[in-house]
Amino acid sequence: MKNIIFDIETGPLPENELLAILPAFDPAEVKTGNLKDPAKIAEKIAEAEANHRRDFIERAALDPLTGRVLAIGALLVTPCFNQRDNELNREPGDQRELLIIGHDDEAQTLREFWALVRGEMGRLNPLVGFNIFNFDLPFLIRRSWKLKVPVPFGLRRGRYWDDQLTDLRDCWQLGDRQAKGSLDSIAKHLGVGTKNGDGKAFAELWQSDRQSAEAYLRNDVKLTAKVAAALGVAV
Repeated sequence: MKNIIFDIETGPLPENELLAILPAFDPAEVKTGNLKDPAKIAEKIAEAEANHRRDFIERAALDPLTGRVLAIGALLVTPCFNQRDNELNREPGDQRELLIIGHDDEAQTLREFWALVRGEMGRLNPLVGFNIFNFDLPFLIRRSWKLKVPVPFGLRRGRYWDDQLTDLRDCWQLGDRQAKGSLDSIAKHLGVGTKNGDGKAFAELWQSDRQSAEAYLRNDVKLTAKVAAALGVAV
């Protein structure tokens, strides 16, 4: 059995694919106010159309219909058993390995991650992450459906996620869905660290500076593990 603390980073689909599904722009919806000059009206409409396209592309990374998985960071924790008293010994015997899975072939990235998730005898390896119920897991599954990549059985139990999956945001909220907090803000509050960059820039960084992008993702995964420890989640 391996416990897996993970985080995903996503980016927009290639621009040619996005433009093919760009929602139609309706000039009639542009409010021109008291403008009378046709040139100024045309300029305002052109600006609105450019913003329409820009906003669609900027939001694309957050939707599996318009985005894709660029990389997955996974910290694998193999608990070590104390043979003398048959109790789980988590320190210092645990073996830990931090992997970055990120291929130009998105399907290969997904296949490798799901291979880690599949445990022995058809069981799932326990998964821990931040906001994984609302974002990471749905994104991974929907992209897997799109790319015909098999998803491990048992992630969902009817309407609910399997008990082997732990969402740290869920833990933090304590049943209060109005409770706020990002990974960064909660980590700072708990005094366990901080993020080392902005996830919105990840896709560009992944293309221009792979080493820095991987360092950012590694830090996020380690930060997630520290938050888990501070919340008393065994990993």
